[in-house]
Amino acid sequence: MRLTLLSLYLTNAFSLIKDCSKVDSLFKINALGFWPDPAIKNENSTVSFAYTNPGSAISAGTAKYSYTYNFIPLTPTTADLCTQTTCPIEPGTYNQSSSSTFPDVTGSLTIKLEWFDAAGKQLLCAQINTKVR
Repeated sequence: MRLTLLSLYLTNAFSLIKDCSKVDSLFKINALGFWPDPAIKNENSTVSFAYTNPGSAISAGTAKYSYTYNFIPLTPTTADLCTQTTCPIEPGTYNQSSSSTFPDVTGSLTIKLEWFDAAGKQLLCAQINTKVR
């Protein structure tokens, strides 16, 4: 399935989602999406992205999540990459989505998602800037 309605930069009245990957990242992000927009406290929000692995299979790594709430950085979290997606990630194009409930807060929120291989090389990066209502 292709994400044809989403672009690399999705902007509207409340949110911006962008590819923040480094020039030498191993994966290429093809499309990004975030909804509902704006995010609503105590309700699910979904981020989706399509990406391509043009190289070798990735069988291990780390997913890092960084957060800024009302411009205050919060402690980042990390997880095993293979608990966030199916491993190995063979060469090819993939669609990924994840939903989570926003906490009972309102204000500005920035979420940065980064994937790294086992050697620490960046696979991809996506950043969401949104308002929670």
